[in-house]
Amino acid sequence: MTLVDNLVAHIRRNLGDLNAIHPDAVFHYASLPLCVIDAVFSIGVRYASTERTVKEWCNNYGWDWEQSSGTKQRTVSEFLEILRPYESRWENMATEVFRNHQRTSTTSGILKAEAVYRFAKTLQGFRIETFADALQSGLRPEIRAALRAIPGQGSGLSYSYFLILAGNKSAVKADRMVTRFVLDGTGLRSISTEDCENLVREAAANLRNQFPNLTPSLLDHAIWRYQRQKEEVESASCRNSIPSVGKAYLDCMSILALSARAKN
Repeated sequence: MTLVDNLVAHIRRNLGDLNAIHPDAVFHYASLPLCVIDAVFSIGVRYASTERTVKEWCNNYGWDWEQSSGTKQRTVSEFLEILRPYESRWENMATEVFRNHQRTSTTSGILKAEAVYRFAKTLQGFRIETFADALQSGLRPEIRAALRAIPGQGSGLSYSYFLILAGNKSAVKADRMVTRFVLDGTGLRSISTEDCENLVREAAANLRNQFPNLTPSLLDHAIWRYQRQKEEVESASCRNSIPSVGKAYLDCMSILALSARAKN
């Protein structure tokens, strides 16, 4: 059996009815720059803080939050025009605009506010302004490479998640949860980000005859949801089997480790 065959078998054993994941149920932001904010700020943290950052931006600048009839789509250039007075004043941008001082890394990372700005500037450089532009650009390697050159974006996870948020049905985010699922399914001990993403895409194509609505991004979501629940159950089981001091330690570690979709 091939790696894809093994992964498909693992999916069939564990994920259940994939027709139940309906594309229309997926949340869509009203404007592409909101996807940039989410994709950068969500890495390595609990999602509640990211959601607060995006909502505060919308409230402060009068932007629509969710895509629906009548919402106005804002462009990347409009977004950058608001940020332009803060260029190179990253601390001020973090404080006054995003009200979020998180960094891309706890050691030598830059402020996520700066990373958001540089991410958006890169998109502008490739003439990606709207959802239509992002979907047309697809998974172009030169865009991924340019974004990975931003400090803290070397893994490419933010770009992959950005594409998912933008509605790219072929996008997969090979984060910690998805990677662990793929390793369990294939028997591999390690895998690159690109190979992991490609295996999920191939698995989705393999399963599409049975599940017509299935796309790589929907399969990515199903995998992530399953793996997170699995690890939460295993963590709870482990805590219940050790002395109280050890349980308190693991409780603390679990709180630090778990996040929404920031799966590094």
